[in-house]
Amino acid sequence: MQPETRQALIAWMRQFGVTLLIYLAMLAASLWALTSQAAGPTRTALVVAPALPGLALIWLTVRWYRRCDEFIRLRVLQAAAVSAVAVAVFELVYFFLELLGLPRLSSAWISNLIWAVFVIQMLWLVATGK
Repeated sequence: MQPETRQALIAWMRQFGVTLLIYLAMLAASLWALTSQAAGPTRTALVVAPALPGLALIWLTVRWYRRCDEFIRLRVLQAAAVSAVAVAVFELVYFFLELLGLPRLSSAWISNLIWAVFVIQMLWLVATGK
């Protein structure tokens, strides 16, 4: 991997990491509001608030992807494809486990699984350059 490409990837990972921390903090506030606040505009705003940094994560990724060279674009597409396959396998298996009595999962859990698999693959790309 070329040094400037590696630096761009590391810069994206920093921005992504900071935005992810903001998302997680807002998610915690959202869950707190959902369980402890009375219905009203403040609760609604807090519950919906994590959508903003979530959208920022998507925007950062798309913006960075458009600036990348062909090698990195290929790796990002591979990471997205592996993430999609991992989630598809998980959803397929978990569907049948739900039939056996396991609790239903929110789509938020599945979304977090997608991001986790994707980020792990991006970290692997930074670490190995492959």
